Amino acid sequence: MTRRSDGPVPISRRFLISRPVLTAAGASGIGLALMLMLLLAGLWVGVQDRVTTYDDHLGADLVVVPAGTRSLFADPGVLPAPTVDRVAQTPGVTAAAPLRTAYQILELPHGKAAVAAVAFDPTSGLGGPWALSAGRAPRAADEVVVDVLWADQHNIEIGDLLPILGHQMNVVGLTDDTALFMTPLLFTSTSGMDQMLGATGTTGAVLVTTDEPAAVAARLRAEGYSVRTPAQLREASLQLATDIYGSPVRLMVGVAFVAGTLIVALVAYTRVTEQERDLGVLKALGATPARLRRIAVAQTVTLTVLGTLAAVVLLVLTREILAWWRPAFPVLLTARTMAQTAAAAAVMAVLAAWLPVHRLSRLDAASAFRSGR
Repeated sequence: MTRRSDGPVPISRRFLISRPVLTAAGASGIGLALMLMLLLAGLWVGVQDRVTTYDDHLGADLVVVPAGTRSLFADPGVLPAPTVDRVAQTPGVTAAAPLRTAYQILELPHGKAAVAAVAFDPTSGLGGPWALSAGRAPRAADEVVVDVLWADQHNIEIGDLLPILGHQMNVVGLTDDTALFMTPLLFTSTSGMDQMLGATGTTGAVLVTTDEPAAVAARLRAEGYSVRTPAQLREASLQLATDIYGSPVRLMVGVAFVAGTLIVALVAYTRVTEQERDLGVLKALGATPARLRRIAVAQTVTLTVLGTLAAVVLLVLTREILAWWRPAFPVLLTARTMAQTAAAAAVMAVLAAWLPVHRLSRLDAASAFRSGR
């Protein structure tokens, strides 16, 4: 005697297994679309993380900047050099140090290279490099440290001379993870930068440490100074990056979503068309239209789940390739990014399932006898 099954026959699963090549191809196509979404979203997170790298490591509680300055690098200004001493004398201030930031184009033997130069006071410990991978921080006016990835890209080593504003600077150290988006940070002393710029009577900003930032900020503003917190500088950097890169990245993510939805719909519709004869037989045997629709939806959802798994594998491989080939383009994934992509995949599956479901609702059982293999 044969044992009778008490549950429904897993028809959707059998349909998928019966054509493994088509199933794998469909899942791969969906995976590529989802991987593109994850890659673009991760790249945007990486851009946001990079543009605030220096703001996140200032080591100061407050920053006194020229009036109208929002970002240390995008719109640097000038303050009189005595501002540092005046700020240091403000009640509640524990330390004050000069800072100067600027983008520079270096003339290297093999071509030009852009850097974000930071001039800090080595005696203060504020605003300087926070992660040295080799060597030491600059002390003298003719010393500089550079990002290790940038140094490797341009074949620069400790002890080499680096031309900055017509001056030969001695590379004394290499820093790790110290780069803005596509622009490495370069650290030197304020005395050296002041001499190179011929601006010994000025400074770019003043870094302030204090145990009571709100009260000190109020006192400094009352004296006529423009004061920013590191959080405000970070927000300004993010806003600037959004203004420049946000719209193109969001557009590309949207295009990837539409493409992914169309790919899922095409794969689902193609499979239903190929299975029309089998589904017609099921209908002739008594399968209701609702049952046929569930079969189509189950196949679409299963393909989307398989595509999501394929997307994760493809993304891991792509991240490794990008990290080796283009380290200036970081791809960072967060729980929020993964959740958004999973939600997008679910929406894609629902939207894409509509087309085959609509076709099945009009399926004629006689098609089982008219369709050929």
